[in-house]
Amino acid sequence: MKQGNAFIKMNEPITINITTEELADRKQRVENAKRFKAVDRVPVIPAIAHRFLIPKTGTSFKDYYRDPETMLRTQILAQKWLLENIRTDAYSITGPWTGAWTDFQNTFESGSLGCNIIFPDDDIPWVGKPWIKDDSDLKKLEDMDFIHSGINAKQIEYRNQMIDIAEKYPVQFLGGEIFYPGLSPSLTHTSDGPFGIASDLMGNTEIFEAIFERPEFVKELLRIVTDKLIEYLDFCWQEEKLPVPKDFAWTDDFAVSLSEEQFREIVLPFEKRLRDNFDGYLSLHMCGKSDHLLKVFRDDLRINELQGFGYQVDLDYIAEVMGGKVVLVGNVNPMLIYSGTPEQIKLECKKVIGKLAPYKGFILQDGSNIPPGTPIENINAMMLAAIDLSQQ
Repeated sequence: MKQGNAFIKMNEPITINITTEELADRKQRVENAKRFKAVDRVPVIPAIAHRFLIPKTGTSFKDYYRDPETMLRTQILAQKWLLENIRTDAYSITGPWTGAWTDFQNTFESGSLGCNIIFPDDDIPWVGKPWIKDDSDLKKLEDMDFIHSGINAKQIEYRNQMIDIAEKYPVQFLGGEIFYPGLSPSLTHTSDGPFGIASDLMGNTEIFEAIFERPEFVKELLRIVTDKLIEYLDFCWQEEKLPVPKDFAWTDDFAVSLSEEQFREIVLPFEKRLRDNFDGYLSLHMCGKSDHLLKVFRDDLRINELQGFGYQVDLDYIAEVMGGKVVLVGNVNPMLIYSGTPEQIKLECKKVIGKLAPYKGFILQDGSNIPPGTPIENINAMMLAAIDLSQQ
């Protein structure tokens, strides 16, 4: 097996060259920010996902999704690369998005509700053709076993196999004890949200047309989808023995295109049902210009955190609506980070920090998702901006 440019022996610990003291400092900084406490500087956590990271390990996308052992090994090596090369306050490699995890990206829900999933050789999977058209299709959907079919069945299979081979992949931080990420791999217990999944099942254009022509049909589709999501998430908590109160992170990006009135009428009742199934820390992600929905998120969904909110969001307005009340994680333009100069990126980061950090509860991130091919020095300029401001 290859680690960087050198081969390592099986069962020899994969060393991540970050000290446990540094990780503890990062964790404290992030936790203080999320509690609206004073911090020595604004935490910085660039959103770098597996589309960016998998190629850094020398693994192809085709091989990554082929079997659970390749997936486990690649995830560990991807996080090793990230933690050793990116200036970040990320402090852990366990849990969804950051460690041993049954990773089928944004396809696992639609891919367990009748949609075909395409696995390209050179990219992450994507959802195939929609299939919901009429009431008979809704009946078929309601009769589906969401937990034990499609991608979710594969998730359960991959998780069990990761546990079986976990001891082949020990990991160690500098000064820390050896641990095995594969012993407690996560099922994907987040969600792409009722409306996003319904759009996959029905079609993007078709669902918007139906909102005007068949609103009750859309609501029934959302009801069935929401029932399925809650059933599956309850299964995850039982299967993984996850802690309570139950923290939850979800998104519903596609719903940003709805007006506030449409969102309240069509989507909000189902978002609230999903949200109210959880009683811990609630984190919502929404790309795009979501200004018109910010008060809904704050007052109706009662979120604790808005993660990776879109770079299009007006900073003065989000400060007014959410500053000091909701943890804000964002929102530097990822395309600027991709194509700008480090100095341009630092200036933009300082502007965002200047607008939002005075309210506390702020973490600097992109808004949202660093594109593959972004220069490392551009990503690390985000941290340099935070450090510069902390020293003034």
